Amino acid sequence: MIFNFITKVYYEDTDAGGIVYYANYLKFIERARTNMILELGFSLKSLSEKYDCNFVVKNIDCNYIKSAKLEDDLTIQTKFLNIKNASFELEQNIFKINELIFKSKVLMVNINSSGKPLKLPQFLLSCLIKND
Repeated sequence: MIFNFITKVYYEDTDAGGIVYYANYLKFIERARTNMILELGFSLKSLSEKYDCNFVVKNIDCNYIKSAKLEDDLTIQTKFLNIKNASFELEQNIFKINELIFKSKVLMVNINSSGKPLKLPQFLLSCLIKND
């Protein structure tokens, strides 16, 4: 299953030339991941508070293909590539008018509040696998 998140490039996202500052692409895909969790029926806050479940980026591989500019509309597509007991890998790509401009693979790990890897709760793992 592919999750789509749509956003617009605002002035705050750009450099002096009106081009999206490179680090902001990571913010865009972070927002898309948060939105994906919400679409699955969960909230990051409740997962943390009720289950001590906290997702962190362990690894990211990204390729900047083309620049986005002020007021561009962007679509971030997120899909699961691999799901394990305490981690999952996502492909997150950004499109501008159906043209791929940013490509990434992100490895997310679930940790507890002490920073130790933690198995995903079974109900969440089942949901992720169902939407894989």
